[in-house]
Amino acid sequence: MPRHFHLVLLSLGLALAGTAWAQQDTPTTAPTAKHMHAVDPQQQLERLTKQLQLTSDQQAKILPILQQRDQQLQALRGDSSLRPADRRAKAMSIVQDSTQQMDAVLNDQQRAKAKAMREKAMERMEERRGQPMPASPSSSAHP
Repeated sequence: MPRHFHLVLLSLGLALAGTAWAQQDTPTTAPTAKHMHAVDPQQQLERLTKQLQLTSDQQAKILPILQQRDQQLQALRGDSSLRPADRRAKAMSIVQDSTQQMDAVLNDQQRAKAKAMREKAMERMEERRGQPMPASPSSSAHP
């Protein structure tokens, strides 16, 4: 279970870090501060294509995954009936599911690079927050 939790945190960290990175290149005419964390799936696909050298077939499979994740996270942000902890847990679940779906499309080398990217994003997020996330002893054993 700790490895599973660590994977979720890494995935969420990558999603959030990707959001911050993507927003550096987006115009400052965002509709509201509430949507500041939204990542355009097409922009994220372009970034992943460049970093992981995705084939056109992989791009065609990954784009719908990113779009579905974006729709689910937007719906979650609009759901005011959830407590913050429940919203966070649901967001982590959505991100984890999409990460698993994308990892299934990647080859071994790409999957390893994506994992390293998620870990680096998590480290950056921890640095910004000033507190490390709980370490999982088996995290290095996960491919």
